[in-house]
Amino acid sequence: MKTLDIVIPVYNERVEVVRATVKAVKQTFRSMEGVTIIVVDDGSDKKYDIGSLKKEEGILFVQHEVNRGYGAALKFGILHGRAPWIGIIDADGTYPVETLAVLAKDMDKCDMVVGIRTGKVRQIPWSRRLPKELLNRFASYLAGVRIRDLNSGLRLFSRDLAYYLWGLFPSRFSFTSTLTMGALMGGFRVRDVRIDYYKRTGKSSIRPVTDTARFFRTALRLALLFSPMRVFGPTAGILFTLGFLKGIRDYVLLGQIGNLAFILMLTAVELLMLGLLGEMIVHSRSLRPRDPATPTFQGTLMRLKNEEESEDNYLGL
Repeated sequence: MKTLDIVIPVYNERVEVVRATVKAVKQTFRSMEGVTIIVVDDGSDKKYDIGSLKKEEGILFVQHEVNRGYGAALKFGILHGRAPWIGIIDADGTYPVETLAVLAKDMDKCDMVVGIRTGKVRQIPWSRRLPKELLNRFASYLAGVRIRDLNSGLRLFSRDLAYYLWGLFPSRFSFTSTLTMGALMGGFRVRDVRIDYYKRTGKSSIRPVTDTARFFRTALRLALLFSPMRVFGPTAGILFTLGFLKGIRDYVLLGQIGNLAFILMLTAVELLMLGLLGEMIVHSRSLRPRDPATPTFQGTLMRLKNEEESEDNYLGL
């Protein structure tokens, strides 16, 4: 019986580093039955020779003809598995593979186990530490729960959770951020496990400015989906306060309240109403998990195996 799928996305990594990661995963789960290792080549350049992994025993190798992005690679790998639990890990040597076994011990106690990069070894580049901390704090406020590592790439989660959030997953690096916030704001059980984080082997494909901005936008979008008042409420409060103070100033200095003060306060009321309407919609609708056995899922899987699709079609899964 299949119990766990380990998905390893690969893009322009040295093949020997990928082989070392795969070997470490095999060693970690050598005594556990039903583990499938799925390596996804996300359109790597031919010079990296990632295709040679097709001959590797004990893994399922799947491939994109062109680079589609981190999230798209993970979704492709997830669709090729059938185990009730899914694990993900990068192939660049940054995460301690052996900690996957530690995370697996909590599979029956929650819906997702996240390896948070707060261990003794934490080799995150200084240029990324401040944006990462700001992003964690911003996401924590929006989710209403402390988030210590929003986008860790080492985690285990149930297939039910993946399909529950399937339509929200982007094709790029915001996949893990979406998974974290969606699980927490959707009421799923999430556990954190402290792990080390090492200096990566090779060059990172993350674009610090662009991808950080995308992470913030993703967090905001998820907050609007799950808890609109956390966005509209404070904004309305700030505008109303500004309008009220402006009104007092106008009345003291001019003997009347100016138009700008009225506009600010009325805008605040409108935003508050939008937030309340959004909350009503959130509480009245339900996001239903998508069954992998449905014709839609099976048909999409077959198309992805046999033909190159546009990114728009791929994101429509």
